[in-house]
Amino acid sequence: MVVKIDIAKIFTRDFPYLSKVEFFRKVLYALILFNALTLLPIAEDVYGYYGLVGTKGWDVTVPIYLQGTKALVNILSHPANSVYYWVYIVFVIGQFIFLITGLMGKWPRFSAFMVYIITINLHMKGHMAFTGGEVLLNMVLFYLMFIHKPKSEGIFGELQNILNNTFYWILLFQVCLLYFFSGAYKLFDDLWTGGYAMQYISLIDAYSSGLLKIFNDNYWLSAVATYLTLAYQLLFPIAVWIRKIKVPYLIFGVFFHLLISLGMGIFHFGMIMIVMYLLFLDEKQIEWLRTRIKRKKALAMPA
Repeated sequence: MVVKIDIAKIFTRDFPYLSKVEFFRKVLYALILFNALTLLPIAEDVYGYYGLVGTKGWDVTVPIYLQGTKALVNILSHPANSVYYWVYIVFVIGQFIFLITGLMGKWPRFSAFMVYIITINLHMKGHMAFTGGEVLLNMVLFYLMFIHKPKSEGIFGELQNILNNTFYWILLFQVCLLYFFSGAYKLFDDLWTGGYAMQYISLIDAYSSGLLKIFNDNYWLSAVATYLTLAYQLLFPIAVWIRKIKVPYLIFGVFFHLLISLGMGIFHFGMIMIVMYLLFLDEKQIEWLRTRIKRKKALAMPA
């Protein structure tokens, strides 16, 4: 039996995943908001022109209009900020404002654009203080700018459907590619192919909390964890599409990333990856999660 797939229809049909993407957007915004709150006490050190992170620099010999997108995402490194040192405060406050308007569903397109522009500028300025999670987050926020409910029918509605379908699948493939290449590069590292990676990580104080100390003197436990990590990452682009094993596979991934978040201290990266899993769930599973969250909110509210 031959199954014919109409590729064109996948990208031109009415977008069937809008509810899921909006739920994903709100959870992601809530995570960014939480992370922004935790960084407030050190905001000047991370984002300030004279902060500990330093500046990526700005070539004043090249006009802004010739610098392309770099000028748009590197504003906090402009030399003018050496005088107007408070500019970073405007960006920090702006991020809070537009994350909240995005969560409330106000001005969705403008809010999505501003969240992306402000967040990527903050990440560029504090680049040395962040991880690969922020790089992924920048790309995801860029893709989300193009996914919205069509405002009208006709050609503009059709164009919005094309954008929605296209960038939705880009989001999914972005995660699959991230896992595959992350696993593939590890195959060139003797620590990973030899089963020593988790043991090695556990011996680095800067990247290991008490949770990883169990690998210190136990090669076999380290080997099992190391090879499971490799298998999970390399098989993700295939396993995540198999309906019967998808949910338990993602549940394993949640525990895997919680271990990274809590065991290695890379909290934000692990949580971003967990949130990305929402995109691989179907509408019924998303509705179940949404119902559970609403129920917990109702129970938490005073009578």
